[in-house]
Amino acid sequence: MIGPANSLLSSEAFYSPVLGKRENQVTDQQVNEGFRQAMRRLATTVALVTSGQGDSWAGMAATAVVSVCADPPTLLVAVNRTASLHPTLHAEKRFCVNLLSERHRDLVGIFSGQVRGRERFKRGNWVSGADGLPVLADALASLNCRTETTLDVGTHTLFIGRVEGVLNHDDIDPLVWVDGGFATAAR
Repeated sequence: MIGPANSLLSSEAFYSPVLGKRENQVTDQQVNEGFRQAMRRLATTVALVTSGQGDSWAGMAATAVVSVCADPPTLLVAVNRTASLHPTLHAEKRFCVNLLSERHRDLVGIFSGQVRGRERFKRGNWVSGADGLPVLADALASLNCRTETTLDVGTHTLFIGRVEGVLNHDDIDPLVWVDGGFATAAR
């Protein structure tokens, strides 16, 4: 059941397939703001996406990580082209998605700009994976991927990667991001 429409939908006119009625036309700005508000309601596990070799390790906090398919195992990561990780990820064509637990809450700020470059990896239990990628050893799961294709969309590049290795932790207590803040989903 859909609840009452907010002022954006009830005061502007457009055909709403969701509400099944004709409303006044909405502007692009209203759609953009409505989209941002809708995405605040999409709960997702926080991940640290990493790439690079040796001294060129780079990483960022991300919630735009999507399982594309299981056969072959494939992930999609959306990265803003202005992110410090972007050039490394683009050049290396390999990345690791480290899914975070509540115990990793402090790493989110570090990988969101509080700390720059290789210094980000001084906090947390980071190891070099078999392929040299930075892997968070106690992550809920770490998925090593080889980039198969990229697609530029708006301000972002979508990196679609084939999963070549997986490390799963015994605990399942994801650090969740919803409505602009942290939540947990422990069992």
